Amino acid sequence: MAFAEIFNKLKELEKRFNEISYPPEATFQPSFSFKIRKAEQDCLQHHLPLFEIDEFLEKVEQ
Repeated sequence: MAFAEIFNKLKELEKRFNEISYPPEATFQPSFSFKIRKAEQDCLQHHLPLFEIDEFLEKVEQ
């Protein structure tokens, strides 16, 4: 799974969670949405390569 796919899945999850009626303190905070969009923009802006997650974790372990 590439980072772009993860961002898309996080956005979908956020939409689903926001459709459910939870008490205000349990809903997704705007800062979470902002962090998802910021990370996605940073990847696009800095032309970061699309690593597969397993490949990325292997590089981190090295």
